[in-house]
Amino acid sequence: MAETTERATRDPGLQPERTALSWRRTIMSIIVADLLIWRGFFHALTHEHSEPGGLFLSALPAHVTGLGVCAGVASLTTVVLVCCAVGRIKSLHAGVDRHDHEGGIAAPALTLRTASAAIVALAVAAIFAIVLGM
Repeated sequence: MAETTERATRDPGLQPERTALSWRRTIMSIIVADLLIWRGFFHALTHEHSEPGGLFLSALPAHVTGLGVCAGVASLTTVVLVCCAVGRIKSLHAGVDRHDHEGGIAAPALTLRTASAAIVALAVAAIFAIVLGM
């Protein structure tokens, strides 16, 4: 009985707002991590490869190439997570009016798996960037 009165008094507009705010904080921290990885790559690139000529991956030291791969993976995961966040926020805002809130608005499994895989890939890229940057 108490559960039905709780559902009746629940404001359905709060969930999308809380989700949007948490995704924005997450994306901001991911962008900071992404920028730090890119900074490490450019720092290693300018200090390790100072001779003139083309910048070819085969001519770079292994740790600089590794940092470049980490920077690329970080950028890709950032783009994937921004797409997941935008899609989830849009579905929640659209779902406030058309869904009944007794069943809730669950995130699609594909979105959850994609976001989880991107977070793990970013964490691995950050760890490798730290190791390679030393």
